[in-house]
Amino acid sequence: MTPFGLRNKLKGILGRPGSGPRVDERVPVTFVTPDGKEQQVMSELRYTLVMASQTLDAPIATGCPDGHCGGCVVDVLDATGIGTPSPAEAKLLAEKTEPGIRLACHARVVGPGGKIKVREVWSMSSVRGD
Repeated sequence: MTPFGLRNKLKGILGRPGSGPRVDERVPVTFVTPDGKEQQVMSELRYTLVMASQTLDAPIATGCPDGHCGGCVVDVLDATGIGTPSPAEAKLLAEKTEPGIRLACHARVVGPGGKIKVREVWSMSSVRGD
């Protein structure tokens, strides 16, 4: 680790003013599953919604790692704590006409809050295409 990295790590651990949030800080995010159940998870900052959903009973389904398949589309009910779309995600979303949607493989947790409606959860049938 470089001296600069070590200094930033110490600032984060000690909570010095201006050091910003710790990378491993966990914040709440609420997911609404396709059956209507709400489940709150504690996600690390900067995790994608797909990564944050891994502690759900059934995580968000995704068919590719970069958003081109569109299998991880979610509806954002409350964008509090969810980062703005990256240029790559914005380009992919421009092809879709639905308002309030995000790609869970791109959308990142940046703070507490956020309520996400999951359209499809992972299952063996979603992998097989049944």
